Amino acid sequence: MQLKKIKRNKIDIRRIDWKIVKRLVTSLYYHSRMKKTQIATTCNLSYDKCRRYLCWMEIMDLINKDKNEEGFELIRLTEKGNDLYNKEFKEN
Repeated sequence: MQLKKIKRNKIDIRRIDWKIVKRLVTSLYYHSRMKKTQIATTCNLSYDKCRRYLCWMEIMDLINKDKNEEGFELIRLTEKGNDLYNKEFKEN
């Protein structure tokens, strides 16, 4: 199943735009747990593009998806995602 996701995402995202990844990681770093629509709005992305990048980020183990009490999916950074922010994206 994981291989199917990777193949599907390679078709969806031909090249990773690291500026978009930076916006997503930074937003999640400061807001900890967010819904996908909140992330898309905060990062000024279309919902579809945001979803594709989040799927890629999940495969790369940068984010985790949890469910809240109401059943909504919440996205948060993993330890690897936090490390990426601290090492690459953090402004000094």
